Formats: sequence, structure tokens, C-alpha cells
Amino acid sequence: MTSTLTRSRRRPIVIAAVGGVAIVAALVFWRVNGEGESTVPYDDAQSAGLLTLCSADGEAVTGGKVDDSPFADIVLGRTALPSDLDPTGAVATLYAYQPREGVATSEFSGNALTAAVGFADPDEPAARVDEGAWTIGDFVTAFPADYDGYVQLRLVLGTPEAGTLSDQPYDTADLRVDGDAWELVRGGTASCADAESALLP
Repeated sequence: MTSTLTRSRRRPIVIAAVGGVAIVAALVFWRVNGEGESTVPYDDAQSAGLLTLCSADGEAVTGGKVDDSPFADIVLGRTALPSDLDPTGAVATLYAYQPREGVATSEFSGNALTAAVGFADPDEPAARVDEGAWTIGDFVTAFPADYDGYVQLRLVLGTPEAGTLSDQPYDTADLRVDGDAWELVRGGTASCADAESALLP
């Protein structure tokens, strides 16, 4: 009788423990695979949102070869142009930056990967990466990815009136280069299905 009672009392405890493990596992999966939660070894306080990399056929791009040209066709941001600015002629430019250990993100070295590109909706900035843009390989040749292979992308907005908004929050993505390949470590999860419509014709 005692043995039966003991087993019956243990059963809810075991079920609760298994349930707890499942919840923890789900949270870990969400943090690793969910938007914005993968850990990188630096913290950019000016990063306001995450960039989604899209292919020309409407698929998300999460990796490739460093010499792929372009490495993605369209980059979608999620942080709107400041509402106090006239959106007429607003443009977005994709930059790459070189993370360095012990160096503030504002001091990272970098370079524009694309020309300034007009986008259709001031609430949904975007940029096109054409075949004339730097590849990831071009960038890491000029700015070696010495901090565990990391490269940071930033989408910087601008208007004719205000100029380049480099002092404003921007959207980012974090790549990791390993040999001749790169992978997206932290990025957005926007739909790429209609990415082309985010750009001006």
C-alpha cells in the first residue's frame, strides 16, 4: 500500500519535471532560432531591429559562399524613418562593419556595400544588393573578420534634407565567416515573398 501511494505521489512530480524540461528546451530553441535572440560577442546599443536577407526568388538567405555576388538580393529593415523627417527621396545604404574585441561598436571600421537605394514605404526601409556590390569576401579581405569570424551589417537611412542618419538607430544583422563560407548568426524573420515591392521601381 505504501509503495503504491509513493508511486502515485511521484507521478505528478515526474510529469512536472518533464514539463519543465520541455519548456526550458522550447525557450532555448526560441532564443537561438527566434528573431534577435542569438548571442554574438558584442552589444550594439544603436541597433534598433534586425535585417532580413532575401533572394531574388523570395526566399530568406541565411548563408552562402563569401564570393557569392550578390550574397543576397534585397535586405529588409524594420525600423521606420523618423517621423519628423520628410520621407521624399529617402534612401537606405547597406554597410558592413568589422567587430573588434574590446572596441565599442561605434568605433568598428566599415564600408558601404551598396549604393544608396530609394525605398517605397518610410515605415519599411530596404536596400538592393546588386552584382556590383562588395561580396562578403571583398569585405573581409579589406577588413579581416578577426573577432571569431564576425561581420556586422547595418542599414543606414538618409534623406536629402537630413543627410545620412548615422547618429540615428539602425537595423543590423550579424554574419560569421568560416573559410570560404558565411552564415547568418542573428537576423530578422520578415517574409521575403514580396521583398521586391519594398523598393522603388
